[in-house]
Amino acid sequence: MTIWRWIVFTVLCFASAVVAAQDNAAAIRKEHWNLGVLASGGSGLFDRDDVQFSRAGVRVGRVMTGELGSGIFRGTFELDSEVIPVEVIHWSDYKNVYCVSVNPLVMKWNFTRGKNRKLIPYFMAQGGVTWSAHNVPPGDTSHFNFTSGPGIGFNYFMKPYRSVNFDFRATHFSNASLGDHNPGVNASLQVSIGYNWWKQKH
Repeated sequence: MTIWRWIVFTVLCFASAVVAAQDNAAAIRKEHWNLGVLASGGSGLFDRDDVQFSRAGVRVGRVMTGELGSGIFRGTFELDSEVIPVEVIHWSDYKNVYCVSVNPLVMKWNFTRGKNRKLIPYFMAQGGVTWSAHNVPPGDTSHFNFTSGPGIGFNYFMKPYRSVNFDFRATHFSNASLGDHNPGVNASLQVSIGYNWWKQKH
């Protein structure tokens, strides 16, 4: 009889662990606020591979919907804003330039369908503005530039209400002809990593 008690106890413990793992990402499956910190870096592509970007900042976001849709596209819609007080752009043969950026609109679709309830992939699109201490690119350009582009990534919930995220962003960088010249960076690849706190509901 004792061995059966141990078997039942073991099964119950395992089942509890599975349930806990499945519940880790519950916060992203319904309307929820989140706060995060992030760091990223990357390089221009093609004819602009001499341009490097590095940045660090904070993010505030909210999952705006419960789960919508069906099949592999089932998910939730999230809106984020990012404030980047520390950004450095290095252009070849030019000094590092200090910048401040704001991405007021970061839209995400979180794909919540799947067996792994700790790992939630997402597709994103971003738009923002960058102010730099000097004209970027160097020359008769502008202190202000705009960023936009899509990305893919995922949140990994280590435990309920805590996640790390990792994404790749294809980013366009341009002053939209605010300066006399607008050489810009048509395409850059930037990698971002972050840590997030999801507000608990009581």
